[in-house]
Amino acid sequence: MMVGGKPIVIAGLPRSGTTWTLRALGTAPGTRKAFEPDNEEQHPAAIHAKARLGRYPLLHPGDSCPPYHRLWSWILSGAHEGARARAALAMLRPGRSERTFDRKPDLLTWTAGMVARDPLPWSVPDRTGGSGRVVAKSVHLQLALGWVADSFDVETLVLLRHPANVLTSWMEMDLRISSSTILETRPDIRAHFVDRWDVPLPGADRIEQLCWRIGLLSAALEESVTRNPGFHVRHHETLCADPLGQFRNLFDELGLEWTTATEDYLADHDSPGEGFSDFRVASELSHAWQKKLDDGQLATLRRVLGWFPVTTWGDRDFERT
Repeated sequence: MMVGGKPIVIAGLPRSGTTWTLRALGTAPGTRKAFEPDNEEQHPAAIHAKARLGRYPLLHPGDSCPPYHRLWSWILSGAHEGARARAALAMLRPGRSERTFDRKPDLLTWTAGMVARDPLPWSVPDRTGGSGRVVAKSVHLQLALGWVADSFDVETLVLLRHPANVLTSWMEMDLRISSSTILETRPDIRAHFVDRWDVPLPGADRIEQLCWRIGLLSAALEESVTRNPGFHVRHHETLCADPLGQFRNLFDELGLEWTTATEDYLADHDSPGEGFSDFRVASELSHAWQKKLDDGQLATLRRVLGWFPVTTWGDRDFERT
């Protein structure tokens, strides 16, 4: 266990408020933030660990996957990167963000992953921020969240966001899920989710494909929460409605110390921002989809979500006000 309590793992869909939440929790004294350390675009150690798993690993409690286990041992110790990681990042520049792969890395990507593979956990502070209670966030963990919670002694926080707001954000960012990571083509996903849920595959329409992936990942998160009643769950829209009150409750729930640093962070970042910035006017986010999705896009989302066992949002949640 890390200093101050169990490590905290934040999981949610891309664009569901995970960065904002990570940075807010990371204002607590004695914490160390780990920003998407399982993202192979940012941390080449993940290239080797996920080489046979793909961008969205699918693992169940009890499954054996030593490289991925070693990756998460490193993450939960603080995700300190040394000389091998820095060398691998240098190898991948330029064009690092275009090198996303799904078990099909090119030679340079594979070589960089081998250089950075199996980073060693740190047990003492280093110059980059020291040791402490780790708060790590992932947007690629939806299909292996139960495995991580079963394999390690962690506090798990699941963030859920209204699917229409997720779709709006993905469209605005032209989010790359990506062209080489098409979830519906993976045999393991078909066997465990698609066939079991009797879900049809999406067609060629880009919006339908995005909606399908939102449905899959949302349903997988819901199922993981149902199977793990000890998970902490928050809705992005609820956090946005009352950041100070909701985050204070979350701090109490996770055993984090609340200070004026957290209040200052939330106040300072409650202002307009764009792209991947965590500056947002929180009160404007909950219903942003109503102005940004047209009727056809909304109809596609509702139709496709209906294929999946998603129960968090009902018909009334998609009515325009």
